[in-house]
Order: sequence, then structure tokens, then C-alpha cells
Amino acid sequence: MTAPLPDPLEAARDVGRDWVEAAYFTEAEPYADSQWRDIILPFLAIEATGIDLGVTMDLAAGHGRNAARLLPLAGVLHIVDIHASNVEICRRRFGDDPRIHYSPTDGVTLPVPDAALSFLFCFDAMVHFDSDVVRAYLREARRALRPGGHAFLHHSNEHRFPGGDFRRHPHWRNYLSLSLMAHYAAKEGLEVVRQRPLDWNHDGSDIDGLTLLRAPRA
Repeated sequence: MTAPLPDPLEAARDVGRDWVEAAYFTEAEPYADSQWRDIILPFLAIEATGIDLGVTMDLAAGHGRNAARLLPLAGVLHIVDIHASNVEICRRRFGDDPRIHYSPTDGVTLPVPDAALSFLFCFDAMVHFDSDVVRAYLREARRALRPGGHAFLHHSNEHRFPGGDFRRHPHWRNYLSLSLMAHYAAKEGLEVVRQRPLDWNHDGSDIDGLTLLRAPRA
């Protein structure tokens, strides 16, 4: 008898249950400025890559530490998280700024119409996502991005334990790799602009990856 295929929604909820008003968000806040200075902005190279932040989404926004850095750069900012409680924390943080839209997600879809976004941003969250959930979001990115729009994804590059329990892996990284991300992106019709490993653990293990994708221009 063939085993049932995994349900991406269940996989998303399994990961998401650890991030309901988690203490990690407060602990990570002091590192945001250095991460933007040393990791995010050098990789994005916004002028060279032509990234348009006019309509940006911060996916898995948590308590908004990256949204706070995106807001001065974006025309419109969609703050999205699997937990409505995290979205409400962001609402309290940023208030009723007319440039901001607050929305929960089911964990596999982007709550915007087709071709609504110029830039999709996800940092320090997708590293935990099941590969089926990553694939679902890539499919959604292809749908939700405008022609020529970009997606910046900070994801796992931990590929030593296929099929393992991510909570037993270093820093709870789920199974993925730079090459698998590129493969999934191509399958979903997205172009890889650039990729690089990221030594999140500062031990030479390169357990993370950064990927910049672009939707087809035509």
C-alpha cells in the first residue's frame, strides 16, 4: 500500500507552532541592524540587481524586526505571518500607517492577488520550512510577483539528514540545499539571479543559503 503524500499545510503548521509569540523574536531583535548591514543589503545589491521595493511583502514577519528595516525602503509593505497574534503584534508596533497591509497566511499561500508584488522578502524563517512548504511558496511567488519582480529567500542549506526531524538538526534547520532551491525555482518558472551559502553558525558549516529569484519579464 502506497503511503499518503505529505500535506504541506500540516507541515507548515508543525513548524509554525513553535513561533507563537516566541521569546526568540525579542532575542533576535538586537542583531537585525548588523544582519542588514553585513548580510542582507550586500547580497541584495539593490541598484545592481534592479530590485523594485515598491510593493514588498515580509513573509513570516514575526514581531517585525525586518519589517522595520523594509518600511523605509518600500512604497507598500505587506506584513504576513502564519500566526494572527504575530500580525497583531506588528500592527501594534507600526500602527495604522496606510502603506502597511497586515495579513495572516495559512502557511503555504501568499494573501495577495496575482502579480501584486514587486518584491518578496523572507529572512530567518524559511530555514525551518519543510521542503514541500518551500516549493508551495515558490509556486505562490511565481503567481504573486509582477513580471520581473524579485524574491529574496533565506533558507536552509542543511542537507545531511534527508527525512530527519528538523528539531534534531543544528539550529532546527529543515532539509534543503542551494541546488535543491534552484531546482525547485526552475520547476516553478523562476530565474535564479544569485545564490550563496551563509555560515549562520560561524563554524564553517554553511547550514544556510541565500537565494535571489526573479519572475519572468514577459
